[in-house]
Amino acid sequence: MIPEQAIPRHNERVAARVIDGKAVVVVIDEKQLHTLNQVGTRVWELCDGRSVGAIAEALVEEFEVEREVALSDVRSFVETLRGLGALEVPEVAS
Repeated sequence: MIPEQAIPRHNERVAARVIDGKAVVVVIDEKQLHTLNQVGTRVWELCDGRSVGAIAEALVEEFEVEREVALSDVRSFVETLRGLGALEVPEVAS
């Protein structure tokens, strides 16, 4: 499980742009294109140096969602994007 203090960052080998409120993410090495929905796009935008916990807090403020649900969803989505090669999640020191 990705810790709350982990700070996901965009992979350098990804090209992305938000078009009509949806992020279009191209993973260059995999030759894959992904279109993110509104919430996915917001998570993508918030991967700007914030921790997973801070991203979840922002979603709580912007959307009608409880913190535990937001945190679980952010962790899952970040893990999915990491698996696709779109995000990197450096290990957190204990």
